[in-house]
Amino acid sequence: MLFVNEQYYTISDLEEYHYKFEHLPELQDCQNKRIAACLPEAFSYIALCLYIWKKGGSFVPIHAATPFLAAKEIACESAAHVLFFHSFEDATIIKKEQNEQEGFLVQMSSGTTGTPKKILRTWLMIEEELEAYTSVFPEHVGSTTIIACPVTHSYGLISGVFAALKRGSTPVIITNSNPKYVLRILREYPDHILYAAPALLHMLVQLAKPVGQFNAVMTSGTLMPQPWLDALCLTANRVLQQYGCSETGCVTLHPDLRHAEEMGRALPHVRIQTGTEDAPGEIVISTKHGKIFTKDIGYVKGDMLCFVTRQDDMINVAGLNVYPSVVEKVLLLDERLEEAVVYKKQDMYAGERVCAQFTSVAVIEITELLILCQKYLAPHQIPVELVQVDEIKKLPNGKVSRRMLGGIMV
Repeated sequence: MLFVNEQYYTISDLEEYHYKFEHLPELQDCQNKRIAACLPEAFSYIALCLYIWKKGGSFVPIHAATPFLAAKEIACESAAHVLFFHSFEDATIIKKEQNEQEGFLVQMSSGTTGTPKKILRTWLMIEEELEAYTSVFPEHVGSTTIIACPVTHSYGLISGVFAALKRGSTPVIITNSNPKYVLRILREYPDHILYAAPALLHMLVQLAKPVGQFNAVMTSGTLMPQPWLDALCLTANRVLQQYGCSETGCVTLHPDLRHAEEMGRALPHVRIQTGTEDAPGEIVISTKHGKIFTKDIGYVKGDMLCFVTRQDDMINVAGLNVYPSVVEKVLLLDERLEEAVVYKKQDMYAGERVCAQFTSVAVIEITELLILCQKYLAPHQIPVELVQVDEIKKLPNGKVSRRMLGGIMV
């Protein structure tokens, strides 16, 4: 059925779990309940998810590293009835009254632009996404799907695990995030497609240079800096990218990525509307279930969706829009920079201003970067604050919260 690290689990193992679930009092009549789970073992978590899906109940995935009080808060915010924390013997009852309608995958948004919100998707929506995803991406780019990202997130769970199972292949879930361990697993499966976030892919590229190439890699979740992508393309036979949001799952797929901003072509179950290259606009996703306004800014080039920035991340300087990705591209023209992130700060006298943090192995004079910016950017686009840091802080999901980096200029 699937591997978790180097442990193989069979259909019989799944059936044993499901037999156990049938006799757990907290899971009786689970078709009318919402079950939250924060479990350290990936297979037990997937087994529970599949069981609740089969029964028509609702499932709330919580990352295994979440402390109990935070997990309980998520369970309460998602209106769960029960929380399984670290074991099935330790269940916390959140509420006893049953809901009239269940049958959802319940997820919390990342919270990169504010307070996380509860998102409900029916199992029918999940099935439609899987059907569309595997119809566009049916071939075994690699005979083994390796998932080195959390299976509590749609990217790892649906696009990684469930899509592999639907194709009839055996996925490998890696919960050991040590890059050297990930590389060892990749070498054991030379015909692989690796699902990972940009930050991990970047680390793997740095370590993999002496030992050879990846077969195929999938990236998603946040925009990969172009220099990272260029290095990845030299190390991998094929780089793919997908784009989506918590409300819809995956909606586009790029089969051969060369430009980081290109998210790919729309999957057949969705229709995408946005702006043009000259006038980017909000990305709006339409399905038969309704419209989703993503608050992402993008444009369509041919049949390719391109991402520009989050609506909330756009910087308004004296009435002129500044897109952080445009400034980041210019900063990264200096090959000494490893990573750069541009964000806004409020100026109490002049509104919003462009600011940036960057990392580099070398100490860089700020004036050098300002001279570079002056060559390629308009005055209102040039950062008024440039700070070299040892590490750019990220959320637990690996994404940068520009809102958290910002503040008020003094």
